Amino acid sequence: MRPGSNARGMQKWMACTLIILFLLPLANADTDAPDVSREAVGGHAILLEHYTATWCDTCATVDPLVSEFVDEHTSRVVHVALHPNDHDPFGSALTTHRIGLKQIDTELSLPTFWFDGGSELQGSASQSLLENELRSAEVKRTDWIGMSMWWDSWGNSPHDDTHRFHLNIDGDLPPDAIITVFRLETLEMTSEIANNGIDVHHDVATQMISFSPNGSVLDSFDGVHGWDISTGNLYSEGGIPVYTLETYGQVDGFVTVIEDNGEVRGVIGISNEEMPRKAEIYSGYSLLLLLGALVGSSVVLRRDIIH
Repeated sequence: MRPGSNARGMQKWMACTLIILFLLPLANADTDAPDVSREAVGGHAILLEHYTATWCDTCATVDPLVSEFVDEHTSRVVHVALHPNDHDPFGSALTTHRIGLKQIDTELSLPTFWFDGGSELQGSASQSLLENELRSAEVKRTDWIGMSMWWDSWGNSPHDDTHRFHLNIDGDLPPDAIITVFRLETLEMTSEIANNGIDVHHDVATQMISFSPNGSVLDSFDGVHGWDISTGNLYSEGGIPVYTLETYGQVDGFVTVIEDNGEVRGVIGISNEEMPRKAEIYSGYSLLLLLGALVGSSVVLRRDIIH
């Protein structure tokens, strides 16, 4: 063995070790990256609030038509199903709250539809009637406030998944504006009680939170999982606030509505079927660098052994 070969071998080993230790934090830095990320941009859609019930026979006929209507107009309308907080397993106090905002003096028929909070349509509804009300709401909407949404999800099996929702408003909001976020779920009937024959109900509002432009919470209906909200402006990009909400469990989508003195000024929805941004690519890239370092170190050590 040549003199000094042990020393040179030790130096190469230490160099390889330092390379790996340097790249290790890079690989670990993205372990908190979301498993799925989605994004949506808009604000021009019309809000369709649909008052329905699992025990309503008329709803059993109309609700499938509503699902078809929404699927055919995905770029124009965002659907939120509101179930009464009375003898309905999917009912919530948030339904009572939303109906109360419409200042209704008479008892509502089931089903009832509101387009942007107005254009009330009750009872049996056909595709053509829904189309007419949608067009009418679009004509009345003189302008709209743009928004961007990001929705990140982390799997946490066997525990509840974590969902973090970011909202960016394009420009300044009116001082009296109210921002409302609905959490939507697809729910399945597990009992024959109060069942009108429809087993799967789509776009059911299970949580809702309303807050002011400065982030102060005005109303919150927490459902099973509750909300975590960053009060005030989480951070600012060019002076534009970004709000962050966090919740847990199974989520099918979120809907954000901006209202000013009872007038709907902006609506946007995002679903778990949106094209993901593939945030996990960054974690894979870091692991690839780490793997490359390991291969490189193996080559160096092998050469050292041969020589």
